[in-house]
Amino acid sequence: MNTEFLRGICVGAVAGVAAELLMMNCDKCAKTRAGNTMRAMGNAVDDVVDNISHTFH
Repeated sequence: MNTEFLRGICVGAVAGVAAELLMMNCDKCAKTRAGNTMRAMGNAVDDVVDNISHTFH
């Protein structure tokens, strides 16, 4: 499986979640939620990429 493809899918998902959260009414709440969500998604993407790279080595 192509890791570049998976990385692109995950980055797109993170960007979509961040955009949705930033469009909420409460600006400060949205920024905090977006930051937390992006951090959590980033950690998840790192874990997935690490697992995939260890599988193919």
